[in-house]
Amino acid sequence: MCSDRLTRYVVDQTLELSPEFIKQNAGVIPLLFQVSLLSEVDVRVERISDLFLNFVEHITSFDAALVYIWAPQDAWFCRGLQGEVPERIENGDIFTVTVRDTAKPILIPDASETGLEVHELPIMFHSMIALPIYKDTKIIGCLELFRKSGPCFDINDLVLIKHLLLGSENILQQVISPETDYDDALDIRMDVPQKHVLLDILNQYEELSRRMSFPLSVAILEIEDRDKFGLYQHIPEGIRTLKTLAKRIQNGLRRYDKVIRYEELSFFAILPGCSSQDAVTALHNATLNLGADLANNMTIGIATLPDEAQDAKGLINIAHQALSHAKKKGIHMARYSQTGAIRPTNLSLELRMKKIISSGPHIEVLNELLDLLRIQSQADDISIRYEPPGSPVSWQGHDLGYLYHQGLSEDIYEWIVTYITPSWAVALGLDPDTRNWYLGMLTTASILSDLRAGYPMGYSIRVADQMFTLAKEMGKGETQAAQWANSALAANIGYLGIPTSIFTKGEITPFDRKKIGSHTYIGSKILQDVSVLDLSDDIVMYHHENMDGSGYPRGLKGGEIPLGARAMRVIDTYNAITTPRLYRFQLSQQEALRELCAMSGKALDPDITSLFVDVIGF
Repeated sequence: MCSDRLTRYVVDQTLELSPEFIKQNAGVIPLLFQVSLLSEVDVRVERISDLFLNFVEHITSFDAALVYIWAPQDAWFCRGLQGEVPERIENGDIFTVTVRDTAKPILIPDASETGLEVHELPIMFHSMIALPIYKDTKIIGCLELFRKSGPCFDINDLVLIKHLLLGSENILQQVISPETDYDDALDIRMDVPQKHVLLDILNQYEELSRRMSFPLSVAILEIEDRDKFGLYQHIPEGIRTLKTLAKRIQNGLRRYDKVIRYEELSFFAILPGCSSQDAVTALHNATLNLGADLANNMTIGIATLPDEAQDAKGLINIAHQALSHAKKKGIHMARYSQTGAIRPTNLSLELRMKKIISSGPHIEVLNELLDLLRIQSQADDISIRYEPPGSPVSWQGHDLGYLYHQGLSEDIYEWIVTYITPSWAVALGLDPDTRNWYLGMLTTASILSDLRAGYPMGYSIRVADQMFTLAKEMGKGETQAAQWANSALAANIGYLGIPTSIFTKGEITPFDRKKIGSHTYIGSKILQDVSVLDLSDDIVMYHHENMDGSGYPRGLKGGEIPLGARAMRVIDTYNAITTPRLYRFQLSQQEALRELCAMSGKALDPDITSLFVDVIGF
């Protein structure tokens, strides 16, 4: 094929607007953004193509321009051909084919060096560029610019025209299909209900969500009173009204969100990367833009993956349940988590824990923490009381009150009462040292995170004890060793922001691993306001970094990893592999020793690993 000879002219480099480039081209940069305003200019549609090419001409000079469009239907327009219109122009040319096949721009500085025959060219030229035209993420056409003499096109021209095209998507769409009712990205019609194909569409979004490790929220928006707004969907006026409503809701959301007709009088919104709470805010704002009458005549059910559903089919089902709940309660909008059908242990405890752990000494704060333990342990009640019933609790000869518990195992109770008692004493004013309040709260929170992740009781406390011992062996003073130990105690508190269902699976998927990996960020956010204990954010944030750079969250390597985080990585690895999990067996001490040695120098710091092995006393 003749297009094969154009391979060397295909541009692979990224065409970005760097600060230096913007500075050098300050005179034309504003035009790249002004072109988007053409869609708001009161002008006949047939004139928009001329206005668009006027913008192109202000960006870079050219003698002739060809614009080819092949989706949703073939179209073309041009400038400067002066009687040279190629035969069968609607089929494109060799440059069109190359752009379409490679999805990349072409830059030909000098046509005489291409080796192409005259009859192969759409027009005679000296230099040319060609760029793909996108709608959403799909290539729908190609822009070709030609110079017959004068200076050659260069890479700067490509950068400028690329960003002009990015701002021109809406106006080009008006030229191509001013009354289109078709969504090219989803490959569906927008003027008819699409319930029958929704699952296929949502499966694609689910795959992207899992691959990119972001949440996916959806919503069903249903109109309650059709007669009030004349929405007789089987007549043209009703259909046009519904199409207009869908577009107005879409315009109130982000560009990459989607709103489609679902059933006769309902819409389905797809909000990638949107948490459940963010979806509530986005849809509230979008429906407000419709006006109070219509917004109040619409009921919305919201669901989110992966927190509330495991797959696309389940997401649709629970969105219906949320919608049904909203109707039953007579409210405008409901999330699935409000229905009471979701297991409480799968709800994120991040925000509540952040508030609790940073609060000062008070009995109500202790009861808030105990309520989180109640949720996680699925007990009926755990609370502090001033009189029976309950188990009496004392501290250094002082009676504190009663700890009432129902449906809680004695094992968990013993752990809780041991570590919440010091905080209780501070809250009652019996102990003036507020550090004991925060340390008791932090230790109790570590028990909660162990429960969340399915670790044995006291896992984090054991890790903290080993961290203190190792820090002393590394020559650290009492104060820094205590700081490292407390930070190790808190290192897994971020698990409280991750659904329990992930930890109780028999097999962990790559998506689940990414979700679990986010606990370092979550933990850092929870603890950022706890200044009294002087915790090391480096240990909380970077204790899963590896010496070879293969860890997370930042992929640090070697000496880039803080020393405390390297020590924590060794200790946490040893305790993790010697602890039974649903998705793998625990290792014996000897097997763990061999595993640590194998990881030394790769994931683990070799010097710290060797010292830890000596300390642990294999």
